[in-house]
Amino acid sequence: MKKIGLFVLYSLLFIAALLFFTPKENLYYFAEEQLKPLGVIIGYEDVIDHGFTLEISHSKLYVQKIKSANIGTIEVSIFGVYNAVDIKNVVLDKTFEQFFPPLIEHIEIYQHGLSPLEVNAHAIGDFGEAQAHVNLSDRNGTVLLTPSKLMTKRYRNTLRQLKKTKEGTYTYVFKF
Repeated sequence: MKKIGLFVLYSLLFIAALLFFTPKENLYYFAEEQLKPLGVIIGYEDVIDHGFTLEISHSKLYVQKIKSANIGTIEVSIFGVYNAVDIKNVVLDKTFEQFFPPLIEHIEIYQHGLSPLEVNAHAIGDFGEAQAHVNLSDRNGTVLLTPSKLMTKRYRNTLRQLKKTKEGTYTYVFKF
């Protein structure tokens, strides 16, 4: 019994050490290189490895060479069983202000090891509250938006692009 306990303890310590000493900064820069052909560039960021998490702060997002957003902090946690990206204080560029409210307070993107081909997200901002679900195997996604008063008053044209449900929420279904 003692040998089984030691085996479990050493296994857990090995996994913890593996997660702690993984070169997260190098993985981040590799992911950044993979996004470049898609026209997505994250620049001017500070990258800090906190052991089990990676923090990216004060970054600017460019899509197709157009400045799209300033991002306060991004915290990436990769544990295998549960992986999460926590994004705070996103301010969209002024060019997008006519389509969407500029401030996104919080975005949480997460994936469970039990369903590795499904990614979920939850976002809160001036637009209201949104839930997203993406299935990577059949390449489908759904966004459910509960709009704020600001969104319903100033951004009606954007809401017309979405399908309104009986409950007053809006859905957007996409394929990629």
